Amino acid sequence: MFKLRPILKTYYDALEEGKVLGMKCQECGDVVWRPLPTCQKCGSTDLEWFDMGDEATIDEIIFENTNLKGDYTFAKANQNFVNKEPYCICVGHFEGGNLFHAALYGVNEDNVDEKISMLPITAKVEFIQMDGGFKSVGFRIKD
Repeated sequence: MFKLRPILKTYYDALEEGKVLGMKCQECGDVVWRPLPTCQKCGSTDLEWFDMGDEATIDEIIFENTNLKGDYTFAKANQNFVNKEPYCICVGHFEGGNLFHAALYGVNEDNVDEKISMLPITAKVEFIQMDGGFKSVGFRIKD
């Protein structure tokens, strides 16, 4: 029997406590972030929460001027970010986890080539305050 769980509430409550939660499949061991009700590798619903930590590896930097609205998803999200600090898009992964796309802070026109030449690099979790009163997750490259 499929068991529905309050995934969104648990996930967003943890963000308010400064934790990023992912889910680990108890059947195949696959790790998923952002949380989903089923394992994306084997289809199991036997998933357990765990703390993803506060760092991830950034594998790719996609630098574009966020004012150009090139990526609709991020352009739309950017409208709801309380902090309007410029960011770019990254592809990365938590240790043992799946690939994700997220906002990446600390990259600008002056250092983008240097940062790309350093890939893969470690970035700290950056909690992004949304104007709806909740947080989302981005990352910030260490100086």
